[in-house]
Amino acid sequence: MIPSDQIPPGQDWLVRRITDLERQVRELLAGRRLASASIGAGGITVKGGEVIVEAPDGSIIVRLGRVPFDTDTKPGLVAYRSSAEGSGVAMSLFDGIWAVWDRQGHIVLSTDEVSGQGIARPWLPVTWAGSDYTQWPGTTESSFSPLVETAVPRQQPRLFVRLRHTTDASGTTGEVRLMCDGTQLGPTIAVGFSVGFTDIGPLPLPAGDFGEILGMSVAGRRTAGTGAVRAMVTASWTQQS
Repeated sequence: MIPSDQIPPGQDWLVRRITDLERQVRELLAGRRLASASIGAGGITVKGGEVIVEAPDGSIIVRLGRVPFDTDTKPGLVAYRSSAEGSGVAMSLFDGIWAVWDRQGHIVLSTDEVSGQGIARPWLPVTWAGSDYTQWPGTTESSFSPLVETAVPRQQPRLFVRLRHTTDASGTTGEVRLMCDGTQLGPTIAVGFSVGFTDIGPLPLPAGDFGEILGMSVAGRRTAGTGAVRAMVTASWTQQS
């Protein structure tokens, strides 16, 4: 005989019990799981998969583990911009190569994994210039003629240039200007028989594609006298907005 304390309290007890268990299961499935948790020294191990962190709107913030790379997947980490900041990758780490990306999908800062040291981007130029103005490039032409020129890869949106300029004879005057692929940047600078300098910028580069090579030049012309108009770039760099 079954002991009295083990007999169900009523004929519908089992049905009510099952119904109650089903309700609890539905609540668990619909509820927020692991809304707040801490992990001890053991940590978490993910084998072959990935960890995804999502924003409240469902957009992905971070992927960690074996994540999409081009048409394949690789071990790494990717941090994305929020929907308010525009879509796309903000930072990535693949095969030991760390990179920061702009809003248009270009790498603007990365490590140099070929040599194993330093950075791959950005490239940082170092400018040197002679201090003897009689050795600076010059022109006696009455129309603008290039004095010095260079090529600049477009990696930042703004440019700074410091020019030194003079004429090499009393009574000689002229003008110099900075050009970028046919577009003048900054003012036309009046030059006389006195060594001076002019800072141009930082100012925006002409619109174009990231990474394209820009042709830069300093052009000069003589407006009076018999001497030459001379100029030299003593410092220049590109920089952020």
